[in-house]
Amino acid sequence: MISSKETLARVNELIDLKMGFLGAIFMGSIVFWINFDHGWDEALVAGLKQFSYTLFFGGLFIKMAEHIATNQAKRWKGILLGGVIPMIATAFLTFTVHSIKGTPEPFNSTVPTILLAWMSFSIWSWMQTRPTQD
Repeated sequence: MISSKETLARVNELIDLKMGFLGAIFMGSIVFWINFDHGWDEALVAGLKQFSYTLFFGGLFIKMAEHIATNQAKRWKGILLGGVIPMIATAFLTFTVHSIKGTPEPFNSTVPTILLAWMSFSIWSWMQTRPTQD
């Protein structure tokens, strides 16, 4: 039987839970405040949904950015691809969810995600490829 410690280690290979959690707090809070005019209960549901999505997918895509960035021969290429590829995946999922849910303007709902995701993944990729000082 696999222990919980081994399970957590395997999950951490695929998902950066720490960064996913930090992103989830940030994005969940934004969604909560955007929806607060609809009542605290609806805002809470929307914020918790966003928290859940960001915890899982944000952690998964930040790990993807790190993997892409650190596995390129040229640093600039790692930073570029580490920012762009996870951003495209994030934008696709966001647009798809908003389209399925019937959001009146799914593209407009996706634009902030595109901007935040690209900046976040690019900065993370840059941080992961900085030369280390031994």
